[in-house]
Amino acid sequence: MSFRSTSDERSSVSAGCVFALGSALITSLMLFVNGSLVMAVISAMQRSGPDWANHAQLSQFLLYTLPVVLVVIEWMMIDYLRTRFSRRRS
Repeated sequence: MSFRSTSDERSSVSAGCVFALGSALITSLMLFVNGSLVMAVISAMQRSGPDWANHAQLSQFLLYTLPVVLVVIEWMMIDYLRTRFSRRRS
C-alpha cells in the first residue's frame, strides 16, 4: 500500500491550515478588543452607574460572557457581509 499525497492535496491541506490559523488569530484579537471594551463599560458603570453594577458576581459573569457573545455576533456579521457582497459563481 502506498500513501503518497499529490502536491494538490498538500496545497489544499496547507490552505486549510492557514485559514484555520488565521481564523483563530482574528477570533483572539476580537476577544481581546471585546474584553477590553466590556471591562471599560463595567468599570464606568461601577463608578457612577446603577446599584446592580456593583455586584462582583454579576460583573464577573458579564466580563466573561459578553466578549464571547460579541465575537459570535461579529462572526455572524462577517459571514452575512461576505455572502451579501461576494460574487456568485455560475
